[in-house]
Amino acid sequence: MKILVVNWRCIKNPEAGGAEIHMHEIFRRVASMGHDVTLVAHAYKGAPKEEVIDGIKTVRIGNRYLFHYAFKRYYKKYLEGKFDIVVDDISKIPLFTPQYVKEPLVGISLHIHGKTLYKELPKLVADYIINRELRIPEVYKGKLIFADSPSARDELIRMGHAPDRTALLYAGIDHELFKNNKAPKSERPLISYIGRLKRYKQVDLIVKAMPIILKEFPDAMLEIGGKGDDLPNIEAAVKEAHVEKNVRFLGFLSEEEKAKAMARATVTATMAEKEGWGITVIESNAAGTPVVGSNVQGLRDSIVDGRTGLLVEPGSSADLAHKIISLLNDRRMLDSMRSEAEKWAASFTWERSARDFLEAAESEIKNFKCK
Repeated sequence: MKILVVNWRCIKNPEAGGAEIHMHEIFRRVASMGHDVTLVAHAYKGAPKEEVIDGIKTVRIGNRYLFHYAFKRYYKKYLEGKFDIVVDDISKIPLFTPQYVKEPLVGISLHIHGKTLYKELPKLVADYIINRELRIPEVYKGKLIFADSPSARDELIRMGHAPDRTALLYAGIDHELFKNNKAPKSERPLISYIGRLKRYKQVDLIVKAMPIILKEFPDAMLEIGGKGDDLPNIEAAVKEAHVEKNVRFLGFLSEEEKAKAMARATVTATMAEKEGWGITVIESNAAGTPVVGSNVQGLRDSIVDGRTGLLVEPGSSADLAHKIISLLNDRRMLDSMRSEAEKWAASFTWERSARDFLEAAESEIKNFKCK
């Protein structure tokens, strides 16, 4: 097949996140299976206009603000009619491709941002994006849209997208990465957060849990790995909680460093306001580390409560602290969760995701031709 993928960002974009990882890992495997994959994304400073990344021909046009207009023009001038199927990776501002794309088209929607945008953007900008997201069921009516978790799929259906045109396309992980980068568990209690430092991730809530944890385990440590614009807020929370001696900032981590950091942790914590799925949850599980996290969309799917981790009352640092303490006090439960976490993670592979996509794509192309 000749496959066209469109996403605001490519995997090398400095602002790339979970949506870009999901897209890249699936389609580089699709490309390795012999299919012709082209990605169009927005340009950014220092990036070449075209390059091949892991078998994916990557074309960069326009800019981060007006990419939706630039892509429509570029498609009509250079791409229309040249592909078997088009994949619209719907993220933040939808591209509304069904209004002009002529080929069979499917969408991938990992995260309806909704009100979480008010934590990241000025109100007028957030209002604009939320309004555009709410139009997805109308504009993409009849198009198959993939979600990466049952709760993300259910949200699309609640918004009005037809249940029979909403499917699951789970994220995988790089199992070899975690197999080859094992690390001994920390001798002292070690809580870990590895991911982007954004407001909606609410890493400050993990920091605020530390004083409660330290009353029971005075030598406990919190490691925070990653980068993002919420770093100053998190650093301020550390000072306000007076836990500077028990918090370590790791900064940006390579994939190998990330795997080792997850492996040495006693438990991973995540208090995001909302997720599409939670790749870092499954990655932590692959490293043999259970996850304690918010009982919110996405995380309630990736964390199997009581088996691979524990779910926490959203927004509650106190509940997070008490759940972590309960694990630290129960070595038998902790060991059981480590074993179950590894088993759970083993079922999520990018190869499976790529095969699932191709099967659905072939069906969509066949149905399109029959119309």
